[in-house]
This record gives sequence, C-alpha cells and structure tokens, in this order.
Amino acid sequence: MIAVDIGGGTTKLALVNREGTLEQWSAFPTASPDADVFLARTLAAICDLQEKARVPLHGLAVSAAGFVSAGGVLTFNANLPWLEGARIGEVLERGAKLPVHVEADSNAACLAEYVFGSGCGTNRFLCLTGGTGLGVGMIAENKLLRIAHGCMGDAGHVIVAPDGPACSCGGRGCAEALVSTAVLRQRYGAMLCQEVSFRQLVEDSLRAASAACLLMEEAGRALGVAAASLASIFFPDRIAVAGGLAHAGETFFRAAEQSFRSHVGSLPASRATLALANSGAHAPLLGAAACLFYPELL
Repeated sequence: MIAVDIGGGTTKLALVNREGTLEQWSAFPTASPDADVFLARTLAAICDLQEKARVPLHGLAVSAAGFVSAGGVLTFNANLPWLEGARIGEVLERGAKLPVHVEADSNAACLAEYVFGSGCGTNRFLCLTGGTGLGVGMIAENKLLRIAHGCMGDAGHVIVAPDGPACSCGGRGCAEALVSTAVLRQRYGAMLCQEVSFRQLVEDSLRAASAACLLMEEAGRALGVAAASLASIFFPDRIAVAGGLAHAGETFFRAAEQSFRSHVGSLPASRATLALANSGAHAPLLGAAACLFYPELL
C-alpha cells in the first residue's frame, strides 16, 4: 500500500507492506502557499509511487499532523493553519482512485510502535511522539483511544510549567512548548546566535557541550513531568518516547526517566515503564499503513 505522512515540516511517502518494510521512500517540504497546491503536489508524488509499485495496491493511508475528522478532513493544526478544512481524504481518493484512510499522526505513531515496536505485547500502551509538535496516542484493550477529535485530544499540551513559555496552541507552559524538536532547535540556535538543526543539538549534547546538555536535561525533565501526569490519568503498562525525541540521546532520556520517577504516583509507577520507541524515524508511515492492514485496532 501507499503511506503518506504529512508532518509539520516534511511530507513523506513510501510503499509499505504488512510486515512494515518500506520501499521507494521520498519526501518534500510541507510548506505551501495553500492547501490546493499542497494536495496537488502530494497527489503527483502518490501517482509516481503507483507507477513504481510492482504489485496490486491495497489502498492509500495518510498520517496527518493535527485533528482529523472521520471523513479525512484536517480540522485543526496550530502549525499548519493553511491546511485546516482541506478534504484530504476526498481529494486523494478521487485522484489516486484508491481507498483512502486519513489518521491523526499521534495515532499513527502509536499504532506503529504497538504493532512493530516496543508496544508489542502490552495491554495499555501510551506513545509520546516529539517532532514539530508533541503528539500523544494510546491503545487500550487492543483499540486506539479516541476521546476527542478522533484521538486523545491535545494531550501533548498538558501543562508542565505554569508561567512557562507561550505555545503555538495559544496556551502557556505546555509540554510541546518545552520539548518539541522544533522548539529545542530554535532555542539552541538562539543560544549560539546561529541557525542550527536538531541533529546538531543532539550531536553537541553527545559531545558534552554544556549549553546543549543543559537544554536537553531541561527538556527531558519536562517530558518526564508530562509522562508522569498522563500515567496518573491513563495508567499505561508502557510509555514510549517516539519521533525525533527517540534519538535525542542519553542526556535527554536519562533526565526524562529520572523526572518521570520523581513525579509519578506509586500506583501508576508500579505498572508503567518508560522506554525509547524502536519503530524508527518512519513510524507515522508505518502507523498509517497499519490503519489499513490492521483495521481491528481502529
């Protein structure tokens, strides 16, 4: 099948099989003057994959950052306001002539890790995915948890620092405003007075650069508080850190684990473990594919 991941910064596509193997991976910047231009570009990339496929295609699945309606419409994304209201499912299904399923990227990343990664074998699995934003998804009793807007709501905006920095959602002190890879990259660039990538921040922290380490420790502590808060509400068996944050390095994860253990209550602590996701950088693509290959999880 064809899987598409519409991220806040990059849109990715690939052919994916039921075992989670990717072929013909490609990507392009998500930024666009409007939804029509973006969807036309996405459809062209999908048609290219259709031509390259060597077997009949099962369908087309899309992971989209933000809230997604049952009809495949992006209803809200503070980082992609120009795409809100776009009938993603309808446009792509009409153009590709394939069955289409559109899922929130937080759900897709959770599905990927549940099917192919560290969530295998768990009964209640919570996944925190850090990229341009901070997505949170959960599977309980073999089903995606859908509380509001087709997902868990905006759990990545749980407050971890009252009077903390302003967030793109309009709130203040949200976990996303402290731990998303986009925010961390911007903050580190401001420290160095130059443009930097998140990869550079990670590499500098691995080399024990003091500014990078301090920033990663602060972010890890904030993520630990968020994980502890969510654990006390949802009582997961396992919590996975996915997306770019899964590759943030030992300084970040050690601080996150220590903070989680310091803040979580005794009952949720007795059942929950904090782990790094191992489904890789393409988790939203794998999770999008899982929506069609494993519909019983939806």
